[in-house]
Amino acid sequence: MNKLVKAVFTLTAFSVADRVLGFIFKIYLSREMGAATLGVYQIALSLFFVLATLTTSGLPLITGKKTAGYLAKGQIKESHSLVGAALLVNLVITAVICAAVLAAQPVIPFLIGSDEAATLVPLFLPALAFGAIAAAFRGNIWGREKFFAVSATELAEQIARIVLCVAMFMLGFGKLHAAVVSLVIATGISAAITAIVFFGSGGRVASPRSQLCPLISESAPVSALRASSSLTGLLMAIVVPFLFMSSGYGEQEALALFGAGIGMAMPLLFLPITVIGSLSYALIPALSKAAAEGKTNEVKNRVETSLKFSVIVSALFLPMFYGIGEPGGAYLYGDEVAGYAIKIGTFLIIPIAVGHITSSMMNALGQEKRRFIHYIIGTAVSIGVMFCFCGHFSINAVCTGMFVGLTFSAVLDVLRMRKTHGISLSFAFTLLGACMLAVPCAVLTEWTYSAMRLTPEILRIITAALIGTAAIAMLLWAFGFYNGFLLKGGRKKERARGGKHLPKAI
Repeated sequence: MNKLVKAVFTLTAFSVADRVLGFIFKIYLSREMGAATLGVYQIALSLFFVLATLTTSGLPLITGKKTAGYLAKGQIKESHSLVGAALLVNLVITAVICAAVLAAQPVIPFLIGSDEAATLVPLFLPALAFGAIAAAFRGNIWGREKFFAVSATELAEQIARIVLCVAMFMLGFGKLHAAVVSLVIATGISAAITAIVFFGSGGRVASPRSQLCPLISESAPVSALRASSSLTGLLMAIVVPFLFMSSGYGEQEALALFGAGIGMAMPLLFLPITVIGSLSYALIPALSKAAAEGKTNEVKNRVETSLKFSVIVSALFLPMFYGIGEPGGAYLYGDEVAGYAIKIGTFLIIPIAVGHITSSMMNALGQEKRRFIHYIIGTAVSIGVMFCFCGHFSINAVCTGMFVGLTFSAVLDVLRMRKTHGISLSFAFTLLGACMLAVPCAVLTEWTYSAMRLTPEILRIITAALIGTAAIAMLLWAFGFYNGFLLKGGRKKERARGGKHLPKAI
């Protein structure tokens, strides 16, 4: 089997396990904390993510990409120096961030709009240092295409966090502090495991001198983009409650609506990223190599096929989320607002998925700065649209703003890659057709749920979800949307007919 496909399958398996555990943990937290307390935690966590992305996003991504390039050219010493540079830069940035946060403690409550959330921020700081160390090693491991090791480490972190948090809750620790401390300890465990894997697999650290400037210049735009992405989460944590309060809701009501609409609904809407994220994670080293070796057609084919793949995977989730999102969310979280947000947020699934894959591909192809600009534009559009509903703000307004901004950003990405790499827009036909097929399947899902009103709620939800998903999967197959992704009649026959299949196309 093609090496890339093996990587995608490996990453998908671990990613599914990681996201399922994370999803179950999110349900557990929401039920233990309640929507308002979860909203407070989400605000503090959003600020932590902004700080963490400065060391755990751009640098490991560029480290992985450059490591793949160095190894392809046999430049082993340079890859060792790259790790040293990543460690040094990450630790220096972390020290500066920690000092700045401690110095800014008096103004943090004003900046994030919550005194209670502000008290949690300093508790997150040790996790920044652990994450910085792990990120440098993880980038090198990733660049060497040891995807199993990277994924297993991340899964171990998730398991450790859940076990620790549940244990602390059972021992009577405060809910907010237990959630933070368990995250910090789990990050430390992950850093230790990553270091062991790095050195155990032959990784080495050398003098960073020759790699410092190139690494900083290349990683800065990606770090800025990822930090902006996390900053968007922080802005949402500030803007959304503010707009709810401007529409007549009290502070606790606004936090509860934010906790239900963002903290509970969004993790479900990001489920398709489980598969698509695995593809993008494995795709970056492969695209970087192909671009470095001047394989223009291979780059073009991989980009086009990946776009179609992201659309098809996203479409499989549309009937389920729209058809039973409302009762499903209410059942899982015990919150009707969360269920309604899931149903309305169904329209976000495709722009989220396409934007995720285009972001990864643009980073792999050296267009980090352009992608950063597109993201800033999309974020500004989202917030601008939300403010248009000031005084009449609702969950619908949140989803509308996000949909317009995410779609605008994704369109700019696609047009840029069309200009620079000549990709076709054929995936647009896949998008249109998949969305049209999703409509009757969503109706079928709703009808199935309604028809089973005399059965237990969990059985109604699961049966309706399975029928809706099976229906769109079969329709996509019947109308030929899987052509180019499935093996038919064996590898040799397929090649003899000149057909495409997933290993070769992606």
